[in-house]
Amino acid sequence: MTTPKFFPPVAFSICLLMANPGAAQTAAPAPGTPESTTPAAPATTAPGASAGPAANGAAAPGARPRGAAGGRGAGAAPQPWDRPADGPAIITEDFESGAMDSKTWTISATGSATVTVEQDFVAHGKNALHVHYPAGARNAIAFIGLNVPDALRDHFYGRAYVYMKTIPSGHCVLMTAGSKGYPTSNFLEIGMRQNQFQPSFQQNGPNVTRYEDHPLQGTPPAGRWFCLEWEFNDKPDRIVMWIDGKLAVNQTFKGPAPENSKTGLTGGFFQYDVGFRSWSAPTKDVDVYYDDIAISDKPIGQLTPVTEPVAK
Repeated sequence: MTTPKFFPPVAFSICLLMANPGAAQTAAPAPGTPESTTPAAPATTAPGASAGPAANGAAAPGARPRGAAGGRGAGAAPQPWDRPADGPAIITEDFESGAMDSKTWTISATGSATVTVEQDFVAHGKNALHVHYPAGARNAIAFIGLNVPDALRDHFYGRAYVYMKTIPSGHCVLMTAGSKGYPTSNFLEIGMRQNQFQPSFQQNGPNVTRYEDHPLQGTPPAGRWFCLEWEFNDKPDRIVMWIDGKLAVNQTFKGPAPENSKTGLTGGFFQYDVGFRSWSAPTKDVDVYYDDIAISDKPIGQLTPVTEPVAK
């Protein structure tokens, strides 16, 4: 069940279950606009430059500006990162009540995508969150979200248990945190692409030139439950991730030129969403399961390891 408690700023970890890869992805389009299935041409703007805005301040139709480090390929091993001691969770959700607490979570499911609490696959207990994303769905959204407590506005940790049968090759979104109104918002994102994690900063808010900084780092496990823990920081803008307690991602992001060293790029974490979204139409159904979600101002730590998926 969801247990809201209010301690200092938030720490969050998450483990999830996903099955069946989506199709390969290309450059991301404007919010709500399907991505092209044709590989994007090399950027023609100088590093850090962005495509010119339209008259209303939004990016020109079809433009997808890249950041100074935007589109970075596979990076080196993450730099060491000092992790503070674990602490208690502020918000937890283990789905053992058989439903989500409507006072904490809001379901955002569009198209034929669905989000339900089921007993098909679990990490611990009897229930887990099941996100179903059908083959052929394009730019559908399947998330549950919550309002981030004020104490965690600039910095929080998280944890969740996850199982992915296969790793989708296209750009997939697992979770975001940033301003309200996703996808028309500014946010940090944990996603995947090319069989790697794709941590990123996305500037998609209204009346701004669209921009993204999206390196690749870390390899998602497949075919087993794993514990995904992370740190979201807006000052400076950074995502750190641990897989089963081992550091997998440590990335700092830049904003668009000329202020690409600016911090506070998201403007604070007001909305947190977790689930699944694909920027390309999957050729097979995708099923993602999340269990034992928690957020806090400190790392939360792992629960009992799960050796294999438990099918009901």
